[in-house]
Amino acid sequence: MSEKKLSTTIISSKSHRVRIAPNRKTVVIGERCNALGYRKVRETIANGEWNEVVNRAVEQYAAGAGIINVNMVGLDIPEKVLLPIAVAAIRAKVDCPLSLDFGDPEALDIALGKAEGRSLINSVSGEREKMDEVFPIAKKHGAAMIAMTADDDGIPYTPEGRLQCAKDILKEGEKYGFTVDDFIFDCIAIGVATDVGAGTCTMETMKLIREELGANITLGASNVSFGMPKRKTLDAYYLAIAIYNGLNAPITDITHDGLKWSMLVADTVNGTDKLGMKYIKESRIEKAARLAALEEAITTESKPE
Repeated sequence: MSEKKLSTTIISSKSHRVRIAPNRKTVVIGERCNALGYRKVRETIANGEWNEVVNRAVEQYAAGAGIINVNMVGLDIPEKVLLPIAVAAIRAKVDCPLSLDFGDPEALDIALGKAEGRSLINSVSGEREKMDEVFPIAKKHGAAMIAMTADDDGIPYTPEGRLQCAKDILKEGEKYGFTVDDFIFDCIAIGVATDVGAGTCTMETMKLIREELGANITLGASNVSFGMPKRKTLDAYYLAIAIYNGLNAPITDITHDGLKWSMLVADTVNGTDKLGMKYIKESRIEKAARLAALEEAITTESKPE
């Protein structure tokens, strides 16, 4: 890894820039503005209400997410209608960099046109049809991309196979002028309840891609705990291990305390949070919030009825 130039991927909004690099602190891609994964989001959007999505974006960004992922897949209303509305609604309330999940390439194209700054496309893969669809849209809008380490044959079940998918995506991307800086590679988190080798395969893939390509790495981190009890506990420990092995832009829920502190600990141990300064800052913020809540409770109890 020391001989390989480390990638830097920049995602931005109108006035905020996020720099993602292996030698910097972990950047969280907030996962909660997701119609496919969250029933409450689906229900409110189906009723024509956008407060739920917007509030989730605000909460995640306030909690420390560097980028907010937006997914409007899974409703009866066409995605090409919903995704641009979601982007505009979030933009009106909070100026945050966006990651756009999509099923319909036309929806992606329209929504990217509404987003200010440089967005992240979630995602492309080594599938020929997917690259042919996404690369021209990314080029048109100057977007960066999450790249799934899979191809037309599916998800390889060896680290070497997933590394080859990453290399193939890069090679095809070069035809459009893309470099490794334009990609964040998804090394694919598979549920440990379904495959005994899933965890180690993903960890080894991340190490290989970092060593060979110097690339930035993401995971849909909550996927690992499907079918398991105490999911958030498993997710938190998994995140810490994954960050140690190269993960630096996880798609996860930073509003969950356990997940947030898992990442802060990992960055401190890795040295990307130099001398644990962010860890210390967040500890002080948490302590101040507890004291403020305690003082408010005491004041409320002491007021005469």
